[in-house]
Amino acid sequence: MPRASTVLRLLAFAVPAALAMAGVQPLLGAAAGAVGTGWAIGLAAPAVGAAALMFGAARLFDRGDLVQPPWYSAWLLLPGSFLLAGAAAMCIFGALVEFPAITSTMWALLATGSLCWAVAMALVRRSSQ
Repeated sequence: MPRASTVLRLLAFAVPAALAMAGVQPLLGAAAGAVGTGWAIGLAAPAVGAAALMFGAARLFDRGDLVQPPWYSAWLLLPGSFLLAGAAAMCIFGALVEFPAITSTMWALLATGSLCWAVAMALVRRSSQ
């Protein structure tokens, strides 16, 4: 069984990686001609930018195996993970169709998911012993 800090680092990598992968999909849709380039950049830039910020923050605040997170870490990170997964889903839908509600929904999910994720990570880091 891996240490809790290892699992937390894996999770801190997997969520932004999935968001970055989904954020690239509109650019692939634009390259295939399914959606316009401006539309694709409007979806891809915020998603990939948020993922890059989360990667950077995780790398900056990582304390390795010096401390172990509390048992409830996964429960704190769950809401932010699901909201960010919703933002990733909007990017994937946006690679297929240009529907105006996709952009506003993606921004709302990205903003609330990033906020929930950041608060949860801060609480986990503070409570780690």
